[in-house]
Amino acid sequence: MAKDTNLSAHEIYEKEFHVDLKGYASAEVDDFLDLVIEDYQTYDEKLEELGQALARYEAKIKELQQEIFTLQTSNNNLNEQLSSDFVNVNSDQVDLLKRIARLEQAVFQSPQE
Repeated sequence: MAKDTNLSAHEIYEKEFHVDLKGYASAEVDDFLDLVIEDYQTYDEKLEELGQALARYEAKIKELQQEIFTLQTSNNNLNEQLSSDFVNVNSDQVDLLKRIARLEQAVFQSPQE
């Protein structure tokens, strides 16, 4: 991440102001405080931006979780339908084989009698 601020915490901590007759040089202090204010504004803007991004990501996560739930439910329904269709197909095939066996028996036994 690129450096967005003018000062680091270490630079603020280590800052020493020059002393003149009335105390610290007010122009120097004002300039330094202007930099601190600018950094705080940048920090607040970045914090707001990240908060909005977080809210968007949380909403997207909820949306995707709902979609996953919907797809899982649909998948379960399809699996149940497939299982029931498989059972029906198997019983239909068994019925067909029985019918064919009866027909063969009837066809092949007729000429012998």
